[in-house]
Amino acid sequence: MGGFLLPYRWGSPRALASWVGGRVLLLLFSVLIACPLEADNWARWRGPQGSAVSAETGVPLQWGQDRNIRWKTAIPGEGSSSPIVWNDRVFLTSAEDEGCLRWLHCLDLLTGRIIWSSQVAHDWPELTSALTGHAASTPTTDGQRVFTWLGNAGLSCHDFSGRQIWHRDLGAFESELGLASSPVLVGERLFLVCDHDGTRFKSFDSFLIALDPQTGRTLWKTPRAGLLRSWSTPIAVASAQQKVLIVNAQDQLRAYDLVTGRQQWSVTGMTPWVTPSPVVAGGLIFASSGRDGPALAVKPGGYGDVTETHVAWKQSRGAPYVCSPIVYQGYLYLLNETGILTCLKARTGKLQFRQRLGGKFYSSPVAAEDRLYLTDELGVTWVIGAGASFQLLAKNRLASGCLASPAISAGCFLLRSRSHLFCISIQPEGE
Repeated sequence: MGGFLLPYRWGSPRALASWVGGRVLLLLFSVLIACPLEADNWARWRGPQGSAVSAETGVPLQWGQDRNIRWKTAIPGEGSSSPIVWNDRVFLTSAEDEGCLRWLHCLDLLTGRIIWSSQVAHDWPELTSALTGHAASTPTTDGQRVFTWLGNAGLSCHDFSGRQIWHRDLGAFESELGLASSPVLVGERLFLVCDHDGTRFKSFDSFLIALDPQTGRTLWKTPRAGLLRSWSTPIAVASAQQKVLIVNAQDQLRAYDLVTGRQQWSVTGMTPWVTPSPVVAGGLIFASSGRDGPALAVKPGGYGDVTETHVAWKQSRGAPYVCSPIVYQGYLYLLNETGILTCLKARTGKLQFRQRLGGKFYSSPVAAEDRLYLTDELGVTWVIGAGASFQLLAKNRLASGCLASPAISAGCFLLRSRSHLFCISIQPEGE
């Protein structure tokens, strides 16, 4: 990730110290003399490499309406997409007028001020559900450009000043429950999974596409004939033999060559409708799907159907329908929408604990500083100690209507409700 340079305009030494939060005096001194301070940019859905794990320190453990809230900014319209962060800029999307008007917003990470908003209009928005909405796909950035997928309103590229560089109309998608897969950048390729109900409605087939991020030109387009709706975002996995894009979708986990788009291998075991994104850790790929459905650990590689040879372990039940899994410190955590948290040993699939939290969860977990953060629909964030036994560290209530997954960057926890974006960071006493 890129270096994080704190600009001098951030005010008094006290304000600077509160921003850096928990870092030692030597690092504070390096900031003051304009040396870069490393921090995680949360540049895509689920952050670095799609892992939902941050290396940040100084992330708050506790907060409330009058505690550790750096800023609160009203976001026009609706949206369940997550915020992304690059240095001192935050980007997120929203929609108004039942999806006919969509927005990409850029905010200042220090103050929460909306710096600019870029509008994308479209007269024929796709169908959607109340949980998905018309702004469910999370943008991604390479530090110079921001790429935004807005369903029937198309795929757009903006620079950091808000100027639209290119726009692609990828078709009129048919989906009763909306679209939510997010674009992914891998090197000089931008990937997007476009699964929808096209076959069902006699429209065009689902497809996977790779584009040139500079121009929006199609590099390859692979049909996914017969595959219907899915909302999962892919991840890239590289080995000595293959560099592939892993797509978790209807009935199977599939791997596609990054350069050619050809399918390399597949593993059966998913349900017909798939929302959770896959995650890779410790040399394994973890995928889940369905209401109380299966979870798989898969060894990458091979060709054709590798179900019999490459499935390391399988749990037939307990996986979430919506929330994506997370692997942290050697443990796989599965959070389902009814508030049941399951912890498995990632290498073996051995059950460590299963704990009912209560509430409804649509936001996916994130992790930092030996903790997991799980936010329910009512805006309560459960902070759980990482490890083989359940340990509740804190419960923080903030705002209702939390469907979006949080982001972590520069010691801040960014949380989106139905109406606002909150920046939560450790504040000194009296500030």
